Amino acid sequence: MNALAQVPLAPMLPVLFVVATVVFVLQMARHLRIFAAAQPVVFSDQPETRLRSVFVYSLAQVRMFRDLGPGLGHAAIFWGFVILVVGTADHVTLGLVHSIIAWPLDGWLWRLLLPVQNILAVSVLGSVAYMLFRRVVVRPRRLTLSRDGWTILLLIGAVVGTELLAEAFQIGRYGDPDAAWSIVATPLGNALSSVLPSGAMELGFDVSLWASVILVCYFLVYLPRSKHLHIVTAIFNAFLRKVRPRGELPAMDLEAETARFGVKTIEDLGWKDLLDGFTCTECGRCQDACPAWATGKPLNPKTMIMGLREMAVGAEAGMSLLPWIKPASPAPGLTQPIVDTAIPFDAVWDCVTCGACVEACPVLIEHVDKIVGLRRNLVLEESRFPAELTSSFNAMERYGNPWSQPASARLDWTRGLPFEVPTAASVAAAGPSAVSELECLYWVGCAAAFDDRNKRVARAVVTCLEAAGVSYAVLGQEESCTGDPARRMGNEYVFQMLAKGNIATLDRYKPRTIVTACPHCFNTLGNEYGQLGGHYEVVHHSTFLSRLVEEGRLRPDRADARTMTYHDSCYLARYNGVIADPRSVLGSVPGIELREMEKNGRGGFCCGAGGGRMWMEEDRGTRINAERTRQALETGAQGVATACPFCLVMLRDGLADAPDGQGKDILAQDIAEILAASLPPGGHNGRMLPVLTSPG
Repeated sequence: MNALAQVPLAPMLPVLFVVATVVFVLQMARHLRIFAAAQPVVFSDQPETRLRSVFVYSLAQVRMFRDLGPGLGHAAIFWGFVILVVGTADHVTLGLVHSIIAWPLDGWLWRLLLPVQNILAVSVLGSVAYMLFRRVVVRPRRLTLSRDGWTILLLIGAVVGTELLAEAFQIGRYGDPDAAWSIVATPLGNALSSVLPSGAMELGFDVSLWASVILVCYFLVYLPRSKHLHIVTAIFNAFLRKVRPRGELPAMDLEAETARFGVKTIEDLGWKDLLDGFTCTECGRCQDACPAWATGKPLNPKTMIMGLREMAVGAEAGMSLLPWIKPASPAPGLTQPIVDTAIPFDAVWDCVTCGACVEACPVLIEHVDKIVGLRRNLVLEESRFPAELTSSFNAMERYGNPWSQPASARLDWTRGLPFEVPTAASVAAAGPSAVSELECLYWVGCAAAFDDRNKRVARAVVTCLEAAGVSYAVLGQEESCTGDPARRMGNEYVFQMLAKGNIATLDRYKPRTIVTACPHCFNTLGNEYGQLGGHYEVVHHSTFLSRLVEEGRLRPDRADARTMTYHDSCYLARYNGVIADPRSVLGSVPGIELREMEKNGRGGFCCGAGGGRMWMEEDRGTRINAERTRQALETGAQGVATACPFCLVMLRDGLADAPDGQGKDILAQDIAEILAASLPPGGHNGRMLPVLTSPG
């Protein structure tokens, strides 16, 4: 007997579903009208990478499993809901889907689908119960306990529950030739039929079936206004993801005839930026990862993205569901400033651009580029930024470095070395191609040139290069700040001024490889100068030193019997994936025992100096470097190793300020210092090297 034929008003099932689908499409069309007001983005590049992202991040949901319990629950709900939609589709088409799926392989495809549906139905119901338990009892701080979240969870549970009950009532009352394959519904249906009369079984089937279809239709109508719209948008968000290096900020044409620099309103955002808002799951992983939020500052990356979504939805007010009906006047929300609406002004400047939020997000939302876009507008158009940045901007523009030091002092760090540090100009005097024949050009960076503590790092780097017999040179007075601080602080004008000057210098010498001990210089030279025509092979000193050790050109033999923990620089590990090489350098030094902090690698915790914060006061909440220092002290290590000049300064200060003098006997050192101190005093070609010991 065809059970669907017995359902009252069965022909109305497809009609109801069609109506719900039309309402869903019209609501989505209204969303798309907001996207039409935003800036288009290019998404035709690297199609293979984009399609792979859809599979890895949207379908396989690999980032969800970093938190295993919720990850498994979410996967069960997602896949269960997707597979169970097949049953609903069969109902609203009055059995057509069953007929189509059952036709190939003589019905075996449908039979194989039945146990999968049954198992997933139970998994979904269990996962919904688990998620509700987390919200009611566990109540993680990062979760937003909204009515919307409750509604969606209960809707999903009700849809799946009524679908399973409809199948059970159908089998128990009308039978099914494939009942043996329904490993959950069949026992349930048999149990129900043993205690209920046939009339009750028929009523149960009718009610369950209609309830399932009505709930699915309501879900369709409700979804476009829910945070769970990410069910639809996550796939597109993964496809439109940033496939350029993560450390590369969006290019800006300062000479273009444009109405606006940077980002001020949602009209200035790109399609991907708006899609981020509609894709946010409100899981709070970005919030948990953010060092600014963790130390009591007003920046919350989750609420910023939610705020952008609310602004976009608010801008739709007054727009008709019917796309061919135009509003009487433009939506006022399109011209509303994002700053102080979706994100407070202070929070814009609390960001250290560490990228921890981006790394943590399971649906590939990109927070940092938006914040820098806001900074660009505040700096370039409104001149609205923290007062202390004025001196930094002036110093970079006038002196070519944030320390306000003259270019003539760029080689002061070489004084007292027992060997000469060659400059590119002196090498080039031997012939036009002489510099390109060098193994590397050592980009010293402003910190190592002017900061007293980091001058020791520069000395250690060249000591290692000399010991390995590397032919190298430095730019000396011709080197200028890469512009990284200016760009992250929103001053694109100063960045491009500095970058173009450096590109002209580098193009004149055409170095084979650039080596730098600063992750910020490494990222900017390697990932961002290409926007202005500067394409170079750039290697971080940890990678270069690791190669020298591996090739046997450096042979550390003086033991350093200490336990050490290593702090990952955000711009080295998270932005550029250099994680193993610094540890390899430390591992080559006899006697060192490495103790990892809980937050390490791509999941590391910022030192607090990135995004231009090195030159800003930190007067809100706890200092970020104090929190990272606490994490380092928890390891019980006798030393803290870094591979970044900013991190070195911040951790040194954090250890000096640690409560109860916990850090007074613990040294913060760059990996180059540790390696150089372990080298024998006689280097390549019998040159005498300086005896470098651990700095006091």
